Amino acid sequence: MTTDNAAVPSDVTSATGPTGLIIPALPLTPEAFAPFGQVVQAYADVNAVPSPRTTRITGANQGTAIKFHKLALLESSYPAGAGATAGLSVYRCNPIDVLTGGLWTVKLLERHPYTNQAFIPMGAGEELPQPGTRYLVIVALNGEGDRPDLATMRAFVAHAGQGVVYNTGLWHHPMAVIDKAMDFTCVETQIGDGSDADCEIVNLDESSGHYSVQLPIAL
Repeated sequence: MTTDNAAVPSDVTSATGPTGLIIPALPLTPEAFAPFGQVVQAYADVNAVPSPRTTRITGANQGTAIKFHKLALLESSYPAGAGATAGLSVYRCNPIDVLTGGLWTVKLLERHPYTNQAFIPMGAGEELPQPGTRYLVIVALNGEGDRPDLATMRAFVAHAGQGVVYNTGLWHHPMAVIDKAMDFTCVETQIGDGSDADCEIVNLDESSGHYSVQLPIAL
């Protein structure tokens, strides 16, 4: 895996707190997330679909729906014969413990070297009648030494009407929901044997510095 040269937003102001660097969690938008992946959502105003305007938008279902075509494409670059298959899984994610003042410490990042990965909120159900409505998305580009470039770490707050697709090989934190449990459909390609080919994990210890996310007080 090589260093990622994608540009990241420069208008993000981080602060230094008593426990290290504090990264603000900003609202998730397709434009801000573009260096890291795609945002999957519908738009009330079809003219609000982000540029470049390559998304095909059509009426569907005998006029009762609008279809936003191919907001993201599935990717897999597993070696031939690896035995990887695409599939859908469900994650039930319980809320994270946020510290006083809205801080939450980032302790690890992971990546999937051969596949992109999508998480789509599922909403309410019989066993989860009142699901949460927001979750954290924490990402970083690849850097020197084939490790996360922590200078590019960004945090976003997504709502239940937004799914995210992490680019292939993108460092990201596992799903972190706020306030209440949420169910997600996950779309990915995997071998399923627990190997690094499916998922690599890097723990952020003291040598990496302490990184915390500042959640907004009100959304």
